[in-house]
Amino acid sequence: MVCSILKKNSSIWVKYSVKVPAEFVEPVVRMFSKFLTNNVYVEQIGDPEDSSVELNTLVSGFILKKDDNSVLKSNLMSGLSLFSGVFNISEINTEEINSDIWEKQRFEPIEIDNIQVLPSINHKLKKGFLGIVIEPSMAFGTGHHPTTKMCISLIKEFVKEDSKILDLGCGSGILGIAAIKLGAKNCLSLDIEDESVKATLKNSIDSQVDGISSEKQDLIKSLDVNFKPDIIIANLNSYLFKAGIENIINCMKQETIMIASGILIENYNEIKNIFVQNNLKEIKKMENGDWTAVVLRNESA
Repeated sequence: MVCSILKKNSSIWVKYSVKVPAEFVEPVVRMFSKFLTNNVYVEQIGDPEDSSVELNTLVSGFILKKDDNSVLKSNLMSGLSLFSGVFNISEINTEEINSDIWEKQRFEPIEIDNIQVLPSINHKLKKGFLGIVIEPSMAFGTGHHPTTKMCISLIKEFVKEDSKILDLGCGSGILGIAAIKLGAKNCLSLDIEDESVKATLKNSIDSQVDGISSEKQDLIKSLDVNFKPDIIIANLNSYLFKAGIENIINCMKQETIMIASGILIENYNEIKNIFVQNNLKEIKKMENGDWTAVVLRNESA
């Protein structure tokens, strides 16, 4: 954790920060993590659902001060310039922080229904909430994105005691961990990225949940799953649904529920046709910003 690192070294750190829209936090976190050795934190500075405030989230990264950090800053600025062609983003801000005053820095948790997503194990859980620890890293899934929020709300509604879960494209593991916290028996979390597998296992330990296993698998090539899940969580994207639907269907039993998100509203009709062609019946649909989440039931004989 950044706090313990800073205290241990008792030295000067450089903080790089940038303001971004909430739904674009995760690619910026991923880029910061690449250059800043995962010492990255996210702060909500406004309501992500308040459309009047666009740059409502602060992504910050830390590194020990050296004689010359110009190459690092240049790399960060190059990465941010690519993002600026896709979404609005602030100029990068640089400041020096003495480790002796680090404890004055605060990083606020995110609340989704009765779930609190905490950025480190040092944060105290709010009374009456279920806690999930997700340290921002190169693995997607910090809790800021609208699709993550919708998926957690739908998991809360549809998960049952002893549900067996398959989480496809698990990222940080946040959705599988949420499912266990909400009563599921176990969860197999799959992702194509090694970093995601590692992050899922670490975050499940930090969140004090049992029953999470994580493996590297490629949804498009094949899935090796030795059980039929009651619920599949698939916060993916339109391409992965199109390319991987056959492998997803092969994992299902009759009546398996799939919570599907990561689909832009403008693309939903195309993806819905794929679901219908594969005997997946829509039983609930949500929208948040530009994004859709849907609950489907397998009605194949």
